[in-house]
Amino acid sequence: MDSKVVNRNELELEDDPSFLSPPIVEEPLYQCATAVTVYSYVPDAEIEIEVDGSVLPGVPGSFPLPNGVSIPLPDSLIADQIVRARQITAAATSDWSIPVTVRNHTKDYPAGPPRPEINPAPVYRCGSRTGVNNLLIGGNVWITADSGETGRVNGCEKITGVDVNPDYGPNQHVRAWFELCNDPSPPSKEFITQIPPKPLPTPGYDQVYEGSRQITITNIVNGARVTLSRNGINQGTSRCWGGRLLWNLDPPLSTADSFDSIQAMCPEDPGSQPGKTGVLPCSSLPAPQAGPVQAGDNRVTLTRFLSDAIIKVYLNGVMVGAGSGPVVMLSKRVERGDILHVVQDLQGCKGQYALEIKVACVDPPVGANPAGLNLFPVGWAEYDDGRGIKGSVYYPAEDDGEGKHFNTRLANQGTVPIVFMAHGNHSPADPSFLGYDYFQQDLAKMGIIAVSVDCNALNGWASGVGNIEDRADLIISNIAYFQEMDADPGSMFFKHIDFSSLGLMGHSRGGDAVVTVPTVISLAGVVIKAVLALAPTNFRFWAGMSTIQPENYAFMTILPAGDGDVTDNNGAQFYDSAVPEPFKSQLYVHYANHNFFNRQWLGDDSLQYSQPPVMTRFDHEQILTVYGCALFRATLLGHSTTDYLAGYRLPAGPQVQNVHMSFELNEAITADNFEDGNTINVNSLGHPNTQLAGMNADEYPFGQASGAFNSSFYGETAGMVVRAGPSGQMFRWSLEEPQDLSGMEIWIRAAEVTDGTGVPAGATGFKLGLEDRRGFRVWVDSDEVGGLPRPYARNPNMIKTMLNTMRFNGMCFAIDRELDITNIQAVLINCDRRDERAFAYDDLQIVKTMRG
Repeated sequence: MDSKVVNRNELELEDDPSFLSPPIVEEPLYQCATAVTVYSYVPDAEIEIEVDGSVLPGVPGSFPLPNGVSIPLPDSLIADQIVRARQITAAATSDWSIPVTVRNHTKDYPAGPPRPEINPAPVYRCGSRTGVNNLLIGGNVWITADSGETGRVNGCEKITGVDVNPDYGPNQHVRAWFELCNDPSPPSKEFITQIPPKPLPTPGYDQVYEGSRQITITNIVNGARVTLSRNGINQGTSRCWGGRLLWNLDPPLSTADSFDSIQAMCPEDPGSQPGKTGVLPCSSLPAPQAGPVQAGDNRVTLTRFLSDAIIKVYLNGVMVGAGSGPVVMLSKRVERGDILHVVQDLQGCKGQYALEIKVACVDPPVGANPAGLNLFPVGWAEYDDGRGIKGSVYYPAEDDGEGKHFNTRLANQGTVPIVFMAHGNHSPADPSFLGYDYFQQDLAKMGIIAVSVDCNALNGWASGVGNIEDRADLIISNIAYFQEMDADPGSMFFKHIDFSSLGLMGHSRGGDAVVTVPTVISLAGVVIKAVLALAPTNFRFWAGMSTIQPENYAFMTILPAGDGDVTDNNGAQFYDSAVPEPFKSQLYVHYANHNFFNRQWLGDDSLQYSQPPVMTRFDHEQILTVYGCALFRATLLGHSTTDYLAGYRLPAGPQVQNVHMSFELNEAITADNFEDGNTINVNSLGHPNTQLAGMNADEYPFGQASGAFNSSFYGETAGMVVRAGPSGQMFRWSLEEPQDLSGMEIWIRAAEVTDGTGVPAGATGFKLGLEDRRGFRVWVDSDEVGGLPRPYARNPNMIKTMLNTMRFNGMCFAIDRELDITNIQAVLINCDRRDERAFAYDDLQIVKTMRG
């Protein structure tokens, strides 16, 4: 994101006291809900709710954080009703919010509402309040301790704090429960109360500023009671469900104020030492911070702001937003190149600094965590048929634990998808098949059976294509074993498995094997929908044989850039060969090694080479489970998570800045893939290409092959390399006929070419242009769509040229009203940097935008 902090007083910003942004109604809303949550309004605004055209009496919103305002309804919601909200102050009334249609939760969750989560955990003896999340708004949540109800909230928020009465005792078994429409969810995971920390930590504070009416107390133990004093005067005691506590205060704070707070748990134990803080002057109030903003957005999402501040947003100097964090709705959609200024004000304190954002063409927002769908308890078992078929299985169950019964309500809805996982070569003494339990659990809790095959019998010194084929046969034998279990009335899996929705995940040699399985499997009823190859080998390539072409399923590969074992990143060969049916995806992950995706593989394989330190093991696991769950949810459950793989949304959780994607859909117009054998002068549409202004480009193999541009390419395709040259050189692709690119995007895979020995200082890039039938051209810089990733700085002779897909949205070109976006006759590349380097390009495509 192109942003900086500037002095507000140097800007010409037009204030409009009569303007307010609409607030936001928390989604989704379901039938039978007895309350609606509204957030992102200015402090102390009155909030009105409209249900199917009937406006309910307004309620005071107080402060919008931490959870907005929960508004009780006179009647429970009914499916298909339309709900919206507005905010009202003495000076202004906002427009109505984006309408939300009430849904029937049984359509989204036919096996019951999501499982509540106690968060934070653990729970402690003497705890007085418990936080619960993963709730459906407006339902009912309650807490039990040793099976007796100790607290309840009816008409709950998505995240709800429940007071516990009496306080938790020693060694109690605590669970959260939820129901909506008399439809109960599974209970939360069970926690046993622990002894609270001794001594209790000293409370801390977020920075406090003059004019604020809320302070945030931090470092709070789950369930503690917190007592706050202002200038030595007791302000009361509040229960807290841990972590952070927002405290409302009146009158507004001044620099003369001082605060101290203590927290306490058990009456017989001493409380904490007092945490103290003062108040900074208004002149110290910082600018807020925001997430990405891209062309077409109609909101700004805040990442750092004061909880009780009024957030104002100006578009090219004109106010278009006034609300509060975390989201401010704008009165118009922004365009590429627009300048936004975002400020925050407190009561009597006008912030002196503004966050200035230049709107990019493509800068995807952060969405949810695709691995965070928590619907069912997780059961598990290890299996061994005595004939070499063995491994572990995790599945949706009635309760958590080994050997628990399969979830009855889910089974009543029909059969369940299944994923088989296979590890690679490692010491046979280590139980490598246990190394993906974290991924198996995430799949099981969303309703997918996850099997990890024990391949240790094939580990050790055996190698070659035969070893991979043996692994493929072993995976198939395990699939057949589960078919037997599905047909066995005595099995917990009896008639529960949907073999027509089957996924595969393989790591290292296992990744090679799961690509082989679809080419040799002949089991009746098995349909492979998706294959994930994690840091795979490609023994066929090493043996001089043809690479297997993944086809008839969605394919994804994850390539650790710091892989110290499969240093060739052979998954790139599988990606290049794969047919997108319906899509293929490649993740080239910087600061990742080979081993840390498996919990049983303890060594850091990257250390044998001179390269940067890699991410933590936890970060590796996040990459696999988040993107792997996105893949299998999209292909096996039909969920809308493909946009995480295509780069339209960034998943919350993993180190996404280290992930560089290639992605291809089956529904696209390929202007040039450079594999037609028709030379650089003709594209895949059969129309001429033209090199202008001294351009020196040609087609080359993008792999370890004769005729390659250099030895830094490790895939198995062909593409175009633009040689280093003077600034201004251009390449032009003629289209078959003038194309209407409104609602379309131009996708192209691109990379800065390295010579394999080092990484030049400083980034580079290019411009992509569209030319209409009159010859008028408009350009968008690669920096405005995320920029070219830098080559990963491994030891010399191992630095790769690895392409990633860049998306150029047609609407970014259309802001120049002279361009006829409905009649585009050519696509161009302009190499315009002073420090001109060689570039690699592949797969120039025209794609209907997936962005809503």
